[in-house]
Amino acid sequence: MSGADVTYSFWEFPLSFKIAYIVGYLIAFISFFKLVPIVLGQIKNINKYKKRRKIINYVLNTPGCTPSEISKDLNISRGSVRYQLKTLKDEEKLTLMSGGKFTRAFQNSNAFTNNEKTIILHLKGGTRKRILLNILENPGITNQEISEKLSLDKSTTHWHIKRLREDNIIYYEAEWKFTKYFINPAVETDILKWLKT
Repeated sequence: MSGADVTYSFWEFPLSFKIAYIVGYLIAFISFFKLVPIVLGQIKNINKYKKRRKIINYVLNTPGCTPSEISKDLNISRGSVRYQLKTLKDEEKLTLMSGGKFTRAFQNSNAFTNNEKTIILHLKGGTRKRILLNILENPGITNQEISEKLSLDKSTTHWHIKRLREDNIIYYEAEWKFTKYFINPAVETDILKWLKT
């Protein structure tokens, strides 16, 4: 024979076949809704790992960057950036250093010495960078001369110089009533290196 001679409707099949058919559809329906959260969770994880990779690459290319710089340049919310940075720090993929009111991110490796990290922290601030440049170009410059050259208030200059001295970036020599500032020879090479970048 070439084919079926009679067509049956669903309701004409035996009860056990109908029950098995309906149960099969219910199981497929329930399985679908059980799998949806798993699938959505995996998609969310993929996006989270993409963000992490983007953040790690950004930090590798911009050592000493702040969470706000990462957020702005990568178009990721600040809260998400802070969460990812904390996670990456916990996973020991990044190190975070506080420099004044900013937290700065570095790759967690031997790529940077502690001196270099400290120098990068200071060079990220525009005023402090200009002060360091003036001390490099004019060894023995005084606080007043720096203030005049950079059009800064003396107290502002003093505040920045104090931070640089605390981190052994610069040192001073007292000469009569003047205090003259010099770059610490131990870090001068690193300062010159990071000023060029």
